[in-house]
Amino acid sequence: MAERVAFIGLGIMGQAMALNLHKQYPLIVHNRSANRADPLLAEGAVWAGSPRLAAQEADYVFLMLKDDQAVRAMVEGPEGVFEGVRPGAIIVDHSTISPETTRNLAKTAKSRGVAWCDAPVTGGDIGAREATLTIMVGAGAPEFARIKPLLAVMGQRIVHVGAVGQGQSRKLVANMVSGLTLMAASEGVRMGLALGLPLETLDAVMTHGSAQSFELAKVLDRLRHANYAPGFSVDNRYKDLRLAVELAESVGFAANMAKFAEGLFGEHLKAGFADWDEASYIKRWGES
Repeated sequence: MAERVAFIGLGIMGQAMALNLHKQYPLIVHNRSANRADPLLAEGAVWAGSPRLAAQEADYVFLMLKDDQAVRAMVEGPEGVFEGVRPGAIIVDHSTISPETTRNLAKTAKSRGVAWCDAPVTGGDIGAREATLTIMVGAGAPEFARIKPLLAVMGQRIVHVGAVGQGQSRKLVANMVSGLTLMAASEGVRMGLALGLPLETLDAVMTHGSAQSFELAKVLDRLRHANYAPGFSVDNRYKDLRLAVELAESVGFAANMAKFAEGLFGEHLKAGFADWDEASYIKRWGES
């Protein structure tokens, strides 16, 4: 009998990842908003009315949720994953949450005979759709060996980065860098426009010199097409910056740029951009 997989959290990233996973594995799905499961149900996935019901038939339970609070809401309580998951199963959390929360949940899972692996991803909504994500995994070696074939269905680069919690630490460091890069790219482009430099020449030079980056290309593309539909929302970017600063403080690392960036990005969020794509930070200086 084929191993059964549950996937909980069908947002922009989760839905695309689950659709790829369902190409090779029978899938049980759950999401707070049930209509997000429609594309998967149309492909033959099975709906579960609660996280508990999703977990009780699964050998692997995948999570892709917004933050620490959302993960706890889905795994704890009488209808949570922990109440349904079977001993010997593995919970794989693709959410980006704090390493401390991850380790605490892993302890609870272990007490129930279940392994917890943190496996946050990078590559954005495009990577999720095209199954080209990079997945950084915090797990024991035996658990990593078991889940790697499933992860390979959703990602192109699967990296075992260490023990449980280390995946989240790696992700927060990476997201801190990408967040700072996006903000720097936005500021530079806006400065160029303020100086009267055409967007076309800024693009031609900056994307082929030392300023080039994935985030710069994204900012230029979103600005050119005035498209700020969320691939990675302002709310999520701010959450990750905040978690990165908290992680730095926990080990006594200054992270001065990240702290400053957190404040600036927080202002952008409060200005009404929470549900916009993070590249909308370019609008902080108004329209060109």
